[in-house]
Amino acid sequence: MPIFEFHCKSCRTEFKTLRSADRLAEVKCPDCGTDRVARLLSVTARSSSATEEMAPCSMPSGMCCRVDGGPCGSRN
Repeated sequence: MPIFEFHCKSCRTEFKTLRSADRLAEVKCPDCGTDRVARLLSVTARSSSATEEMAPCSMPSGMCCRVDGGPCGSRN
């Protein structure tokens, strides 16, 4: 089950909840109890191993480059 992030439009609390996608309409703010919440766009995490270590790139696109000098976005 995915974790979704929300912002309460009433009290401005940001919170996360573990919820199936078909039950998102049931989400209520844990602080004030209102259902006036907006789902936030979440950033997905990606684990990397030592052989896939990534570093910020100077490319205008903002893509990542390999630390070992390989081309941007490449993998072993």
